[in-house]
Amino acid sequence: MPGSWNLFRSDGGIELCREVCLLVAEHAIDEDAHVVKQLLLLSKSFFSLLKSYEISCTKRLSYNDRRLEYTDRSQQTILSSQVPPRDNPLDVFSYAWYSELRFRSTIIEFLADHEITDMEDYTNDWPTLDITKKELQRRLGMFKRKALLLLFQLADCAVGLDGTGKIRLRQSVFLDNLSTRDLATLGVMVEVMGQAFFTMTKRSLSPEVENNGILLPPTSDFSYLNAPPTTPQNESINENLIRECMCVFEDLIQRHGPYFAWAYLAGSKDRLRKPDTWARAELKQGLDDMNAFELGYTMAFASLQSVVWRIFCKKANCSLQESWTSAKEMVEAEMMGYEIE
Repeated sequence: MPGSWNLFRSDGGIELCREVCLLVAEHAIDEDAHVVKQLLLLSKSFFSLLKSYEISCTKRLSYNDRRLEYTDRSQQTILSSQVPPRDNPLDVFSYAWYSELRFRSTIIEFLADHEITDMEDYTNDWPTLDITKKELQRRLGMFKRKALLLLFQLADCAVGLDGTGKIRLRQSVFLDNLSTRDLATLGVMVEVMGQAFFTMTKRSLSPEVENNGILLPPTSDFSYLNAPPTTPQNESINENLIRECMCVFEDLIQRHGPYFAWAYLAGSKDRLRKPDTWARAELKQGLDDMNAFELGYTMAFASLQSVVWRIFCKKANCSLQESWTSAKEMVEAEMMGYEIE
C-alpha cells in the first residue's frame, strides 16, 4: 500500500509544487514507462496526484510520439501483453495503456530487425525494388512496421471477446473492411514470417547445427521435433510436421498480434512471466486441434491467412493462383511511394 506521509512537504514544512512533481513524474515515465508502478507506490498523496492526472499525463506523453506510430494507439481498448493477452484489456489514456504502447514499440523494433521478417532473401519471391541496398532496407523497414501495425489492429479488433468463433467472426469483419492494399500488406507479411519460421525451425533441428535454445529447445513440449544428432537429416526431420507448425504459427500471430511472435522468439528473457512457455503451449494446442480436425474428431475454422487471401482475391478481382503476383506488385508500388526522410 502507498505510504501515508505527504511526499509534497519536507520535514521543515516546505511545500513542493504539484506541477513540478507531475513534470518530474512524466519525465521519468517517458524514460521508462514501467516506472509508473513504483511511482504510484511512493505515497498516498503521490498516488492520488498521478491518478488524478492520469488521462492528461498519458495524453501528453503519447501525443506526437513517433515511437508509438505503429502501435495501434488510436484504438480505444487494446489487448494487454500480459499472459494470456486477452485477460486484461487496456483502456485508452491509462498508464497501463501507455506502458503497453511503449512495449509494443519495442516488439516492433525487435521483429523488424529479426530474421523472422527478413525479406532480403532472394531465394524467395518476396517484394523488392531495383534500388540501392541501403534505400531498399529503409523501405522494407517501413513496410514491416506498417504490416505489424495491421497485425496489432487485427488482434485488437476482437478485444473483450472470448471463444474462437466470436473472435474469428470479428476479425473476419475487420479484414473485410480493409483496403486491397492493406490486405496485400498483411498477407505478404504473414507469408514472410511463416516461411522464416519454417526455415529457422528446420535449421535448428538440423544435425549439423547446434540447437540455439531459441526455437524448440529439448525441454519444450516440442522435443519430439528434435532429432538425434546421429540420425540423417532426411530421415529425422518431418517437413510436413514443420509446415503444419508453420500454419499454426501464422494463425497465432494473426489472432494474438506481433506479441505472439515476440513471446515465441524472445519471451524466455522474461523469467517471471515466461511468455515463451505460453507461446509454445498455444502452438502445441493449435497443432493438436489441427490433428483432431484431420482425424474427424472436431470442427475447425478456416485459417485467418486463407480468409485474408479469399477477401483479397474478391477485392482485387483475381484468382488465388494470381493473388501472390497481384499482392507483390501492390506492395512494391506502395514501398516505392514511401516518403523516406
